[in-house]
Amino acid sequence: MVGETVQGTVYGLIGTALAQGLLAALGFWIAGVPQALLLGSLTFVLSFLPVGPPLVWISVALWLLAQGAIGWGIFVILWGALLVSTIDNVLRPYLLARSNSLPLLGLLGFLGGLLAFGFIGIFLGPTLLAVAYSLFVEWHEAEAEDRRQATPRSPDTQ
Repeated sequence: MVGETVQGTVYGLIGTALAQGLLAALGFWIAGVPQALLLGSLTFVLSFLPVGPPLVWISVALWLLAQGAIGWGIFVILWGALLVSTIDNVLRPYLLARSNSLPLLGLLGFLGGLLAFGFIGIFLGPTLLAVAYSLFVEWHEAEAEDRRQATPRSPDTQ
């Protein structure tokens, strides 16, 4: 269960980063920004940081506004705020929940880890919660087995 949780967390991070990078590249391409694919790749890399993607799309929007392309600058701001940055809040919990057999446990571990430990908590939270859950299940099964063995059997009457 622990390995499954860690794998799901990594897949969730990579899947979300890929979605953000692709959406950013598409928005930059629609706006006619040169090197849209390179900027989308930069968005992918920076999306592993909590404020990474806005650094890219805000910079691109400011560049467009400085070039006099007011409409395209506003488009990139809206595209980045409504699509690129919000897909993280929708896709990551979905991918994390699909990756393990206890989706609520994984989601709580993800959110709790993020709140308690920051960025590294994205990995630590689900992993620690999965370890604690596995230990609890093992302890509960051992207790049940001890009770079964301690229960005296009634003598056979013939």
